[in-house]
Amino acid sequence: MLSALLSLYILLLIALSVYRSKKAKTENAASFLTAGASAGTLLCALSLVSTIIGGSATLGIGTLAQKIGAAAFWWLGVGAIGLFIHGWLIAPVIRSTGACTLPDVLGRLVGSTARRWSAFIIVVSWVGVVAAQFTAMRTLLADILPASQGEIFYLVLAIAIVLHTALGGQKAVLRTDAMQTVLLTGGFVSAAWWCVTRAGIDWKAIDPVPFNDSFGAWDWIKLSLLVGVTYIVGPDIFSRTFAASSSRSASQGAWMGAVLLMFFAVVITLLAMGNLSASNPLSGWLAESSAMPSVIKIALALGLLSALAGSADTVLLSAAGIVEKDLLNGDQSIRLRRLIALFGFGAVFLTYQSSDIIGWLLYAYALFVPGVAVPLLVVLLRKRSLVNARLWLAGAVIGGLLGLAGNLTGWPLAIAGVAVSATFAWVSVKSSEVHSVLIPNGENSLK
Repeated sequence: MLSALLSLYILLLIALSVYRSKKAKTENAASFLTAGASAGTLLCALSLVSTIIGGSATLGIGTLAQKIGAAAFWWLGVGAIGLFIHGWLIAPVIRSTGACTLPDVLGRLVGSTARRWSAFIIVVSWVGVVAAQFTAMRTLLADILPASQGEIFYLVLAIAIVLHTALGGQKAVLRTDAMQTVLLTGGFVSAAWWCVTRAGIDWKAIDPVPFNDSFGAWDWIKLSLLVGVTYIVGPDIFSRTFAASSSRSASQGAWMGAVLLMFFAVVITLLAMGNLSASNPLSGWLAESSAMPSVIKIALALGLLSALAGSADTVLLSAAGIVEKDLLNGDQSIRLRRLIALFGFGAVFLTYQSSDIIGWLLYAYALFVPGVAVPLLVVLLRKRSLVNARLWLAGAVIGGLLGLAGNLTGWPLAIAGVAVSATFAWVSVKSSEVHSVLIPNGENSLK
């Protein structure tokens, strides 16, 4: 039954992609990336949820719950806070720039060198984000299907996602995201309801407090800086804001998405805490030995796969779009499709190198947050039109290098990188009020 439903799901992805590809042939890359800025509030919210609830928010939270208990809630909890801030402070500002990618925003606010720097960092970092989604997909299918069958379905589904994204573009992704959010909501809610009412779990023995000896205030601050910030300033979140039909739709979609994200943080943590003895608390509910009814298992399996697919397609589209628009300075949808395929199949290869979902994401965030997100956030919050580009870039480069060094050594250098890049960015904006001019090519620099 599950295999048949998975096959139908794959066919639906391919069918929608082929249908959309006929309409997307005449689109330029900007329209391909933003769906012509046509998404309303509800579609933005559903797409954000589908994008965010991926490998880290499902299987990753399950593994995290085994280490820090109910505090695993904060992996999505800080994201919900960040998403609310994005809708409140960031969405209206970036919509007013007329940009269509995150590096494009930086190019208009700081200059072309900052644009190329951020594009390079995002592309390098987002390789890890794409790999995390496909790694989670492979892990899940290996858990719920016989070994050889799981591997075959993984490869077929991964190829279908890559083709779906490359052929259909943002319009196809937005619509499948809405469908995937419905599936993951049905799966998670039915599973959680069964766990609370029928599973016979002693919930009184589980500490519901999201702070404990394994996760304290300092851990929360670090998680907020390295993960929460990516929900305020991140290429995937920006892509939904640019796809919205108006600034109001973008902000309201982010706020609605934040509420839904907080709900899923509770539900997913509850599912994990009720099955901590399994190798993975989330996928463990789908094992043959699990007492969960077959119908609910199938609903949960489809929900999990929908979550992973909904994240993978958006991440692929964002990364490839940044290469086309900001590194190659192009606007060709045909080349963009080829880049999506290159990223996608490269990520499939990387899943055979490491199965550490959270590790892949922390690698990406430790490089992106201090090197791009935090210094951009400072500029957006200061709301100034002039920036000392050299000073801003110096801080971003030092911050990014510290984050990279932290990845390589295991030392907490990413937090130091955040502090350095934020300080440089703050000073670069302040000094520009007296010493800078906006030169004709759009590059802000010292006079």
